[in-house]
Amino acid sequence: MEAVHQAQSNNRAFFHFERPRLNQLFAEAVKYPLVVVCAGAGYGKTSAAHDFVEMYQATTVWMQLSKRDNVGARFWESYTHSLAQVNTPLARAMTKLGFPDTREKLRHYQALLHNLVEMKRRIIVMDDFHCIEEPSVIRFVEECVLQSMPAGTSVFLISRSTPRVNIAGLVYRDQMFNMSESDLRFTENELAQYFRRLNITPQADGMREIMRDTEGWAFAINLIARSYQKAPGYTGYVRNAMKTNIFRLMETEIWDEISECLQNFLIRLSLIDHLSVDLIIKLAGGEEGLINDLEKQSAYVRRDSYINAYIIHPLFLEFLSTKQESLTEEQKRETYAIAGAWCNKNGFRIDALSYHEKIGDYQSIVNIFFELPLQVPENISRFAAPIFDHAPDEVFEKVEFFAEMHMRTCMCQALWQKSLDLVKYYEAKFLKLPEDDIVKKRTLARLYICWAYIRGLMCLTDSVYDFDVYFEKTCKYFSASINPGKLSPHCPGAWIICAGSSEKGIPEKYIAAITRTREHLSRSYISGFMAGQPDLARGELEFYRGNISSAAPFVALALKLARTDKQYGLIHRALFYTLRIAAAQGDFALAEQAMKETKAQLDEAEYLNRFIDYDISLSWYYCFLGMPEKTVDWLKEDFSSYSHPGFIDNFGNQIKARFHYATRNYLPLLLYIEEMKRRESFLFGRIEMLAIEACIHYKMKNKEKALSVFEEAYITAEPNSVLMPFIELGKDMRTLAAAALKEPDGKIPQSWLKDLNRKSASYAKRRTHIITEYRKTYGLTNSVVFSPRESEVITDLSHGLSRTEIAASRGLSVNTVKMVINMLYTKVGAENLADLIRIAVERKLIK
Repeated sequence: MEAVHQAQSNNRAFFHFERPRLNQLFAEAVKYPLVVVCAGAGYGKTSAAHDFVEMYQATTVWMQLSKRDNVGARFWESYTHSLAQVNTPLARAMTKLGFPDTREKLRHYQALLHNLVEMKRRIIVMDDFHCIEEPSVIRFVEECVLQSMPAGTSVFLISRSTPRVNIAGLVYRDQMFNMSESDLRFTENELAQYFRRLNITPQADGMREIMRDTEGWAFAINLIARSYQKAPGYTGYVRNAMKTNIFRLMETEIWDEISECLQNFLIRLSLIDHLSVDLIIKLAGGEEGLINDLEKQSAYVRRDSYINAYIIHPLFLEFLSTKQESLTEEQKRETYAIAGAWCNKNGFRIDALSYHEKIGDYQSIVNIFFELPLQVPENISRFAAPIFDHAPDEVFEKVEFFAEMHMRTCMCQALWQKSLDLVKYYEAKFLKLPEDDIVKKRTLARLYICWAYIRGLMCLTDSVYDFDVYFEKTCKYFSASINPGKLSPHCPGAWIICAGSSEKGIPEKYIAAITRTREHLSRSYISGFMAGQPDLARGELEFYRGNISSAAPFVALALKLARTDKQYGLIHRALFYTLRIAAAQGDFALAEQAMKETKAQLDEAEYLNRFIDYDISLSWYYCFLGMPEKTVDWLKEDFSSYSHPGFIDNFGNQIKARFHYATRNYLPLLLYIEEMKRRESFLFGRIEMLAIEACIHYKMKNKEKALSVFEEAYITAEPNSVLMPFIELGKDMRTLAAAALKEPDGKIPQSWLKDLNRKSASYAKRRTHIITEYRKTYGLTNSVVFSPRESEVITDLSHGLSRTEIAASRGLSVNTVKMVINMLYTKVGAENLADLIRIAVERKLIK
């Protein structure tokens, strides 16, 4: 079967008995977009659905839910792991997106479905949906699973109770099929067939008594069948045991028959959610005999080769959970510790944190944070923060670096005041320890590094550059003789100079502070930390002032120093400026060398942000080369929600802005820029976005607005002589500057405009030179190749159809049609629709 079942961790069956009636019912149900299978435990919901999908032979994704999936991030981990079995590109894109807890992310996810999911028959099964109560998860299922899946998809919701999703619209449109307990119950005829298959012959009236007592309940019927061969009869024996206590029946039929060792092992398994074969083998200590005994319990436990996991029936797990008190604390600790380590190794970070918390293993929690980038993903920070908040007071003394990681959970959520309160709290505690205490010295030094980072990010809004004071305190405790332990690699932001204000001299204030910082650090044990950053800051400032020849030596020196001390983030930023310097100089060889060296950093395992940083440089280069279609997928997506300008998300947003500009997708870009104006932002980035906005308005024939924004950009840039954001827009800025020169009452000095006009024109020529060299080097012709969809759209345009008419005739959204037209503009170098049609006709691109 083509289907690959992911996370089908329910109990397909206590037995396997095919019922043609149910297969026929499911065959009718699968014609509907939504199938709700709602019945109590033990009615064979999972078994019936599993039998059908095996027979139906459609691509199937099976997701087993639990109470733990009420955490959005954990649900997302499970969902992406499930989809990875059938659509790896989609799963990777979803992992980068993160759980869609905002309207923007929901739209982004819907776009991923549109672009990465092909039209064919598929089934998505969400088993034990009754476990889900979290509103954000339910909203995602409503809007993105039930409403947005491509045609041909059927979603099966298997639940013990009516799903909490809003399905009124689907019911109204007759797009939902409901299966209830009455559909799943054994009929008397099916019961008779099942018993005949097992060579069971009840007394004359026994069959009707069983049907009356069980009402066709599959679980009870199976238990009765298993007990029948040992008991004298149904009445007075099996019936009473079943009615008295079904768990007692499990105990007498299963529990009492297995070894004490297997009993203990099964109880341990009931503590955890993940039942991967690899994890189970670890928990068994590699004892093959124990694994063999486990697999013999096929009535309630089975190994699913599709997902390489064991499946234990939920009711049997409930039964096992009633016996957890028989475990020793040591057995519980060992189980949670092994499960936590497995989860961390396999990317289930949130579950790993949860298991380690259960046993108070805060050292393992701290170790997990050491494996994460300096900027811990927000969903993990949000989940972990309460763990640190609620830890016993003595933990901060017993677990080294606990205080630092506690602060990072707050810092990575941009909770600056709470971060400051925490660092002051921990500082006071550790200052009370003896002066010669090594842990005290290391911890205080690392706390002061965090404090310096906090102040370094907060100076974006308060322009107080005092972070060097805290680095100096760090160096007081990190003397040349004290090993600081493992330090998280330094991760610079999108810009080296953390300046938010346009006040004159602000960049120099930062440079002075970072220079003082390096002087302190150079005399400490961590003498290579942030090596090259002052020089790179100077090179950045010269670059943004348009002084390319002055910027290049600073950037080259920074690159050399950063490489010597393996400061990978700074190496990337230096190479990124090298690339932009090469672009400004028209130096194709240097640009290619910068990209080659950037790619080489992908081999540095300690460089945790290497893939993100490489994607950013590569995508910037492709936009510069006029090939925005080659931008990596995640940087073509919607803008990330605001977190903090210094976070990596903002760096990505700057490249997304370039992509949207290059593909003429102006509306989301203008919305992003407008939102940026209402919050704190880096000075250089703000000027870049204002310059882009001015060019957009001019392209959209709104000259008045374009000149107004242009003046705003100039006023922001002028105090610090910032020029490069304008120059890098090449011919677009040259055109806008020429228009501004004709304005007699303009606020921008004529001399500045003439200088900009000349320099942006030169930049455009050098860009053309590099593009020509690139195409020649890689054997690219100047011929334009349209995709099938692009060919259809340009043909319709040549026939006079409007965007709305094209969308209707081709079954597309209007926004999709607009995006295709923008890409057509980019491919042929057209300025408007008439220009596009003319060029296409001249080059015989229209059939």
